[in-house]
Amino acid sequence: MASLQLNIRLYPWFRAASDGHAWITVFFLYMSQSLPLEQVIELSAVYYLSVFVLEVPSGYFSDRIGRRATLLMAAGALIGSYSCFIVGAGFWWFAAGQFLLAAGIAMQSGTDTAFHYDSLKALGRESEYARREASAEQWGLIMLALATLCGGLLGLIDLRLAYVFSLISATAMALLVWRFTEPKHADETTALPQSFISVVSSCIHRLRDPLLGWIFLVVIVLYALAHIVYEFYQPYITLLQLPWLEASSSAPLISGLVISISMFGGALGARASISWQARLGLVGVLAIAMFIQLGLVAAMAVALSPAVLALVSLRNFPMALVHAPVRAAIAPRITRAQRATYLSLQGLAERLFFALLLLGLAAGLERGAAIAESTLLGILGSTLWLGAALGAALFLFAGRMRRLARQEPGSVYPE
Repeated sequence: MASLQLNIRLYPWFRAASDGHAWITVFFLYMSQSLPLEQVIELSAVYYLSVFVLEVPSGYFSDRIGRRATLLMAAGALIGSYSCFIVGAGFWWFAAGQFLLAAGIAMQSGTDTAFHYDSLKALGRESEYARREASAEQWGLIMLALATLCGGLLGLIDLRLAYVFSLISATAMALLVWRFTEPKHADETTALPQSFISVVSSCIHRLRDPLLGWIFLVVIVLYALAHIVYEFYQPYITLLQLPWLEASSSAPLISGLVISISMFGGALGARASISWQARLGLVGVLAIAMFIQLGLVAAMAVALSPAVLALVSLRNFPMALVHAPVRAAIAPRITRAQRATYLSLQGLAERLFFALLLLGLAAGLERGAAIAESTLLGILGSTLWLGAALGAALFLFAGRMRRLARQEPGSVYPE
């Protein structure tokens, strides 16, 4: 019992250590120092494709082998990733770092919250889960905001130092996980079917539900639009011509400030999500989120201006706005034994689509071409037109299906 209580006490500290991603502020700038633009985009695709391959199997591994072992592997992968970025400077070093980064994030995803719930349930305190998980989430967001700001400041000295900060944080994460005790598996984990293929097939079968299938596609498009802004706002900063600031030399600091502010924007979106859904419904909330994301890409695609950075800082708002309503719509339509796998499949589809989009954009670039205003605006413009076309088609489809909106409270699949 004492060891499980230690799990509960250490968990918020673990969440904070696991979110020390100072590299987020400088990753594009750092890789661009030694590689041409198309290879930097290809390395981003390596990350997203790797997460696509690893995320669902890692969740199944966690259910079968254990939470603590999976989290230890996640911490080890992150340590290996940051080490690759620190000691290497070529494409293959960075590719190895991207793969290990994807492995670490995929293995942590879902396993950390499951570990928290299992520990509380073993102590008979599962009723505390929502409150404690929300508190731990706040610790993680605070650490992420601080880490990205520190990454920007350290980047003014040497971009590599942001990865050193991340390495120290990942090492602290590993030490905390080492002190964890594996909780006795909750009933939900043992209720899962033994066959991995049968679980995945059943989840795919659920997409025949019109609302689930529509949400699945809308969230994929939203994810791609949000991450286009995330991938390209750093080179956008370097191209700004500011009379009072040399943007290229101060890009890491500006990047850190933008990301830190965006974390607070995400918190506002999460806070507003339930009240907005009550007024507008699920389809209305998703439509507003789509409109905001398209607006952010359009603002970046139209012209280079420091005023656009204020808008980019709102990037996390629309995604946080839809998170709770989407999960609330999905959960009652998926059986308890399949929810985590289904959500993992949703995440995999988002990353696969975005990885293919990045590869398509990279293929259209002239090899060896340096980042330039026309190149960047062309990439953003192409994404804007694609996103607008897909978004319009999806919401026209929703408008024609009146029963879709009425399904929102809908019937549930039997547990």
